[in-house]
Amino acid sequence: MTDLADALAREEELELRTRGRRSGRTHSVRVWFAHEDGTLWLRADELTPDWLRNLRRHPECAVRVGAHELQARYERPPDRDAALQRLVELWRAKYGAEWVQPWYVEKGREPVLLRLEMSA
Repeated sequence: MTDLADALAREEELELRTRGRRSGRTHSVRVWFAHEDGTLWLRADELTPDWLRNLRRHPECAVRVGAHELQARYERPPDRDAALQRLVELWRAKYGAEWVQPWYVEKGREPVLLRLEMSA
């Protein structure tokens, strides 16, 4: 396993840096995540957080996972409900079912997909 793959599997949170939709300034937040096939899976709660509104305006972002700095791009999932179910499956595998409860798929929760831009 590479250092990056290990960090993606091991780290509990990532630091997400977005560009402010109004100010253009960098905003940083720490969030839970899971990784699958070059995509980071995050979840926004019922009230749309600033970081998600920023991503919708400016989809390019940066993430820090452990010591790794990565570029990513926000993508809306084609099927929100299926994506939310998949997110819960991934989070349960990573964090444990005792931490990821059935209400994680309730209405108002939003799956957020960040496609990693891997350098060649």
